[in-house]
Amino acid sequence: MSILLVETYVLKVEKQAAFEPLLNEFVDYKKSHPGLFDGVLSWKLYKQKYGSVGGMYIEVWEYDSLAQMDLINKRIFEDDVMKRINLEFHQLVEPATFSACVWNSVV
Repeated sequence: MSILLVETYVLKVEKQAAFEPLLNEFVDYKKSHPGLFDGVLSWKLYKQKYGSVGGMYIEVWEYDSLAQMDLINKRIFEDDVMKRINLEFHQLVEPATFSACVWNSVV
């Protein structure tokens, strides 16, 4: 059964306009470099509309196993372009709102 890396975050108000261009760059890079992302079973991004913290994003990465997640993420985030995208992304996020959890299916 697969595992999910679930990240949640809210963007800084003054940085929201910079998010969409960076997101588009990431999506385009992901599509044009499938080998780099080999082993990522799925990736999805959601934006909360109602309830709890307004404007929260929920990002879900799916992998075969925790060991695979570690190997794949090491490969992805050693890439120079992904290092830069990741750094720029974290500058857009309100630090106190960022969380990352690993989930596994039960049934």
